[in-house]
Amino acid sequence: MATRMSSRNAAQKAKEAISSTAEPSGKPGTGTKRKVPPKEAPQPKKEKKEDVKPQDIKPEAPKAEPISTSVDGPSTPKPEEHIKAEEPLEEHAPSDQPPKQAPSIEAGLRKSEERENVVSSNILEKGFIYFFFRPRVNVEDPHSIADVARSFFVLSPTALGAEFNHGQGPVDKGTQCRLMMLPKKKFPTSGRERDMGFVEKAGQSMQSLQENFIAGKTYQTVTKGERHTEEARPYAEGVYAITHTPRNALLAYILTIPAELGTIQEDFGLRERGSWIVQSKNPKFLGPPSGRLPKNPEYPASVLEKFGDLRWVPLQPEFLDYPNAQFLMIGEGQNDLGKAATAQGEKLPHEEEPGQELEKLEDENEHRIDALQGDATVYQDLGYHAKNYPKLPTTWNV
Repeated sequence: MATRMSSRNAAQKAKEAISSTAEPSGKPGTGTKRKVPPKEAPQPKKEKKEDVKPQDIKPEAPKAEPISTSVDGPSTPKPEEHIKAEEPLEEHAPSDQPPKQAPSIEAGLRKSEERENVVSSNILEKGFIYFFFRPRVNVEDPHSIADVARSFFVLSPTALGAEFNHGQGPVDKGTQCRLMMLPKKKFPTSGRERDMGFVEKAGQSMQSLQENFIAGKTYQTVTKGERHTEEARPYAEGVYAITHTPRNALLAYILTIPAELGTIQEDFGLRERGSWIVQSKNPKFLGPPSGRLPKNPEYPASVLEKFGDLRWVPLQPEFLDYPNAQFLMIGEGQNDLGKAATAQGEKLPHEEEPGQELEKLEDENEHRIDALQGDATVYQDLGYHAKNYPKLPTTWNV
């Protein structure tokens, strides 16, 4: 298994990397080994503080009312209360600062209000992104992208205040995600390249995608007899953010898996990091003959109003929550986050740049993956039987 390579040697470099619209080009290109910084010693886990139970609080006055606590659910942190009956109010003057709340849990991930407060206002969505392909029918061992039938990617959104950590474990199988199809298989790598895709499935759990789509199947045909559709195969995983600028929306990513990119990732148009301009198609207008679908997305009136009379509008996450929704991807950043790295004046003073949040996410995901199965974690996250896939391929079998 390849040694995990961190793309941030120090926090200072991460800040410098996103201080301008385009990031420095000093990052290693595809197929090169990332520099390995000295590994930090694992931090000891903090012991959880025991909650003060109501029965442990003994009132000093016989007529003091008992103190009760309420719990909304297993994910709601219990506040500690240190109250004494008939205690003078002047000894407990209220603080000017609100009490700091412990992180809650949402979809299996820690959610921090403090983290959410510094996320840039122009980040519309963030989360995990997975890239995989399906070989052509009856092709068990693809030798090149010519042996690929379709290319896909999955967006698994998280809360804006979500934090990943080394004890996080695989992605929750019940998390709702979207399956996106790219018929041309290769992602655009420059502003001259633009490809249309569409939402294959929306509002699906990872487990449902694995059982009903990712898994292969065998079937019978009248003319060619038995045919076998191969299982879809992952080739990269990372974190993503959908951001908006005054004129466009962008989908930016940073890959965490594999540790070292190879020809497979390069042939699909991926780099260690990058971004695309993304636009959504108004279903009221017909697209090109080669890009028409048999059925339009069933947008409600509230969504259709946002398109107005425009054929294409900057993508919004809610546009992707409907099957058959079409989108356009235009190459923007290669080996850097491009314009997605900065908020371009669309954030509050206390908020961080979007590139900083994406760097933070990738670093946290890297630690999570290191604590699991390294590159093989992608199989766990997607619901595969990881033991059957000892190593994520980075080169074609020739």
